[in-house]
Amino acid sequence: MKNILELKDFSVSLKNNNHKVLNDINIEIREKEFLGIVGESGSGKTTLLNSIISFLNEKKLILDGRIILFENIEIYKMTEEQRKEICHKNISMILQDSINSLNPYEKIKKQLLETYIFHSKKKITNDFAIEEIKKLLLDVGFEDIDRILNSYPNELSGGMRQRIAIVLVLCTDIKILLADEPTTSLDVVNQFRFIELLKKISKEKGLTLIYVSHDIKVLSKICERIIVLKDGNIVEENDTTQILKEPKNDYTKLLIKAATAD
Repeated sequence: MKNILELKDFSVSLKNNNHKVLNDINIEIREKEFLGIVGESGSGKTTLLNSIISFLNEKKLILDGRIILFENIEIYKMTEEQRKEICHKNISMILQDSINSLNPYEKIKKQLLETYIFHSKKKITNDFAIEEIKKLLLDVGFEDIDRILNSYPNELSGGMRQRIAIVLVLCTDIKILLADEPTTSLDVVNQFRFIELLKKISKEKGLTLIYVSHDIKVLSKICERIIVLKDGNIVEENDTTQILKEPKNDYTKLLIKAATAD
């Protein structure tokens, strides 16, 4: 299986004090791989995801190294406009609470419709797109479809909004899905349901999944390989089974102990 994404000696520093948020990160990610990145708050997890999807505020940061997409596209050698276009067509991200990624002033119907039509490879009517969107909503477990479509994001529960985030992914033709602590705001039951649904959808669409969390136990349920990030540095990397069975780094051991103590 070839690499879909590579980070080579990639670093991110703050311009005002040269503090390194990410330090010489080297990662190779295979097509259709489910990769987990674990670390405490401040470890650099979210900055890493934002670097991949080109969400960084580059006016305040110094970037060094390379990020390579599809083996030959160096995204930080492109213009900002080119980079955002290729990243946003091929990469999507689910946030901790999708209330932050949904427009609070637009109904769910309009947001799903715009995404579906934008990513469609052929010219389609709104009526056709809505019928396809209704099928996707059924696929993720919604029943009262018309009510959901005519709701604003704040009228839905956290679990419902996260399922809408998955439907947004299903409306696209992306290749890489980033998940930034997407179950943090959910209760245990909804966490399990969301993870199982995300796993199912990602496999069916043949996505590469990069899932970050402070909880290594959550990652063990969905990821094949785990990278441990501490203070912007990779301190350990291994297959999920191996890293849980024989962790090498003391920090990894602490993360496992904290997860199993819950």
